[in-house]
Amino acid sequence: MAKVLYLLNFAGRGGSERYIQTLVEELSGAGAEPFFAYNEPGPLLDWMQARGVPCRQLNMRGPYDMAAAAALAALCREWEIDVIHTHFLRENSIALLSRLLYRRPRVVYTYHILTENGLPVRLSNRLLSPLQDTIIANCTAGRDRLIANANPAGKIVLIPNAVDIPYWRSGDGAAVRRELGIPEGVFTLLFAARLVAGKGHRFLLEALAQLRDRDFRLVLAGEGELREETEELCRSLGLGDKVLFPGFREDLPGFYAAADVTVCPSESETLSFLLLESLAAGTPVIATRAGGMTDIVTPEHDCGLMVDYGDQAALAGAVKKLMDDPALRRRFSENARRTSEAEYDIHEAARRVLALYRGRDKGE
Repeated sequence: MAKVLYLLNFAGRGGSERYIQTLVEELSGAGAEPFFAYNEPGPLLDWMQARGVPCRQLNMRGPYDMAAAAALAALCREWEIDVIHTHFLRENSIALLSRLLYRRPRVVYTYHILTENGLPVRLSNRLLSPLQDTIIANCTAGRDRLIANANPAGKIVLIPNAVDIPYWRSGDGAAVRRELGIPEGVFTLLFAARLVAGKGHRFLLEALAQLRDRDFRLVLAGEGELREETEELCRSLGLGDKVLFPGFREDLPGFYAAADVTVCPSESETLSFLLLESLAAGTPVIATRAGGMTDIVTPEHDCGLMVDYGDQAALAGAVKKLMDDPALRRRFSENARRTSEAEYDIHEAARRVLALYRGRDKGE
């Protein structure tokens, strides 16, 4: 049984936290014993504690914080950790530096966001790479960016994000539509994401304003610093009665089941859990040609439509196309389910990550 320390700066509730939760659920008792260290507390800490996972706060002031590295080395020695699984640059650099003090743990790094590193960070990536065991890229764009950021290609393994398919097919769409007051037969779009910069809420709303004469509903599930601004934008665009704000929801399977299409208008994404969950639920998708989303919405998968970020006419046209073509929606829905089963099943992805924890297979 490998003892795995999941290391994260902020224990929030975003995609990286969901990724960690999925691994803990899949691998606990199946080959990996979870531990958790964090800098800033949040919902993920509560989730870990509720499941009896040993947790420890670790002050991490920056990527080259040697005091944090020393504290991490001591913690790994105390808990006899075999693997440190990191998720962002700060934590990964600290984990690598900790190996200068305690060599036992191997460091596995999952790359969640597409960020271009400057020269100092690229030099650091190259210098610290001998201390790195494996880097997991969850999409081809992530793998390419890691290499451009001076990470060794030979240490990068492509393991796509994945989901628990039966769970995401378990939703009661009719109950959600009743709760939200969406009349039967009204075309419904879903975008479940934090209301923060970069997610594309303004782009989506300004595109849908071109269809304000049509009868539809847009469900914006999530919370964030831009909620009030987004609500005001809806009113100014004449969409106030068409856009619903149910807040952050744990019962998202029902929201996918209630939707005719999931839309992801983000400026940048790796392999979006929003799209993977939607595929599992059998809900067609519309997404921007950004990062890993081009791995999901392809002619081969035939599960949705793609537009360029910022092209409001194209996004409005894609929505109208699916709104007016139920047969196309049915085809996309069937292919979404098939694609999810073939390529994005959490059991297979977890098996590959466990192989990395055990120091073999390198994800193959």
